[in-house]
Amino acid sequence: MAKTKNATSREDWKTTKKERRNYIIGDLGRTLEGYIVTALMSTFMIFQGIDMTAIAGAMLVVKIIDAFDDVIFGYLVDRIKITKWKPFERITGEGKYLPWYRLTFFLFPIFTVLFFCMPASWPAPGKIAWFFVFYLMYDLTYTLVEVPMSSMIVTLTDNLDERNSILQTKTIVSSLATIGAGLIWTVAISEAVGIPIRSVALASSVAFFCMMLPMCKGVKEHNSSLANVDPSENEKYTLRDMWNCIKTNKYLMVMLISTVVNQCLQTGGAVGTLVSYYHFGSSLILAIPIIISLIPVLIAQMQTKKFVSKYGKLKVFMVTGTIGAVIQLSIYFVGPIFAICCALLVLQAPFGNMSNVAKSFFLPDTIEYTRYKTGKDCSGICNALSSFVTKLTSSVSASLGLFILGLSDYIPVAAESFEDLQAAGVTQPQGAMDAMWAIYALIPMIGVLLSVLLMGFYKLKDQDVALMAKCNAGEISREECEAQLSRKY
Repeated sequence: MAKTKNATSREDWKTTKKERRNYIIGDLGRTLEGYIVTALMSTFMIFQGIDMTAIAGAMLVVKIIDAFDDVIFGYLVDRIKITKWKPFERITGEGKYLPWYRLTFFLFPIFTVLFFCMPASWPAPGKIAWFFVFYLMYDLTYTLVEVPMSSMIVTLTDNLDERNSILQTKTIVSSLATIGAGLIWTVAISEAVGIPIRSVALASSVAFFCMMLPMCKGVKEHNSSLANVDPSENEKYTLRDMWNCIKTNKYLMVMLISTVVNQCLQTGGAVGTLVSYYHFGSSLILAIPIIISLIPVLIAQMQTKKFVSKYGKLKVFMVTGTIGAVIQLSIYFVGPIFAICCALLVLQAPFGNMSNVAKSFFLPDTIEYTRYKTGKDCSGICNALSSFVTKLTSSVSASLGLFILGLSDYIPVAAESFEDLQAAGVTQPQGAMDAMWAIYALIPMIGVLLSVLLMGFYKLKDQDVALMAKCNAGEISREECEAQLSRKY
């Protein structure tokens, strides 16, 4: 019976296996291209021998500029029908968001590579200027790919089961791939191998470009028009309409504030390899709990959709997030005792990853709600805000971690890899070691707990979103939707 039900359910799906595969692989390439900067930027800049507080300041200035870029591009994506532009007709093809992706995606790997090509012989001011220019261009091209890619999840299909299945699969694949890529990069730049970070970035970017390429031809948007609205009104999209969409989407605001608080305090990534090297004696040793936890993490992630269907995405996110935070607090108080820390990290991993998968389901729900309330296609601006928050928080967490480390008595060392760092033979003072441990284990726990508390204000029900999605796709009328909603929105 279960098999028949599943088969029937899949018959209602709009996308083909090939389309889903190309979308997920393309999104994975985009994710890993962004992740290489997130994973290696702090270590790369530390190796440049520059004052950490100066880099932290430059990061924040870039983010202030980038805020305007994201909002402008999100508005343009929603407003401009780029397929009607004759110069780009052959390149863009059909669709609402996919044409933007086809037109801009190749710029992302180019500027990622250029970021890591900072001349090692330049003085500190020149290096900071290089960082500022190319980090800004990296951020801009990140947005050019991220906004249409993420917006597409709404236009691929109106079937929420299909949409959640795609989101779960791509989150699982991205999570495992980022773990795998992170391990490969860590080994490559470790004292055992000693490959320069810029060489690792170049080789990786070529691979990620090849992963993003098939999406240009192998994906189709099946839900690109909004139903049950006045077509003439939907064609109009002004700055005032954009502001109304943002103002109406209160649930998106709750989710984004929760994300900002959490991710800004995820400072562990900025010093993770340094903690591994200085506290545990090897830049590779913290890879052990990651490898051990791979199977439990995969099982937990694959069960997320089932738990969400039974208990609701909000409850799953809050419970798993809280458990993960409690375990993180235990790691801090235990201190750098590897055997115990390893066990706790393995225990924490499934809960943290299940929480991340559950949270990936929220954004499309808030977009469906706003489309329903305003009658406007607003995926672009909503995803632009989400993209900005993602980039802002990764930079703030990195800059905060580096800033706190810079305030301690940490001794900067110019190096290309951990092999060079080992050859330098510098021993860090106890104050720097204590600061590293707090940045790694304590501050991230505070972020998770605050994030969970803030999501308590999220009141959009899953069953109501399903009705709104059907109304937006024209499967039911607005009157039928209103009659079945659990409450007035």
